[in-house]
Amino acid sequence: MNHKTEQDYIWDTLDEIFPNTTSNIYPHIDEKHTLDTELKEKESYMIIDALNLCNYNQTHTASALGIGRTNLIARCKRLGINLKKEELQSSPTFET
Repeated sequence: MNHKTEQDYIWDTLDEIFPNTTSNIYPHIDEKHTLDTELKEKESYMIIDALNLCNYNQTHTASALGIGRTNLIARCKRLGINLKKEELQSSPTFET
């Protein structure tokens, strides 16, 4: 059974009219850049920026991010972010 929707026909037609364009809409994204890794990287950058802006005060950082302090601590632990101030701190590298 082949149940094609109208959208399937449109995509197939576009593939025929414009080969090599619709089948790979995001060619700059490799296999390792999944939604999960992108979200983790963005979250890490936001937390580290907020920590720097709040001089590593956890309560102020959590408030600036709109989350609770306990949630901030849990997220930092999950993402591998050190909550103690260091000279330079960069975001961790994520692998899938």
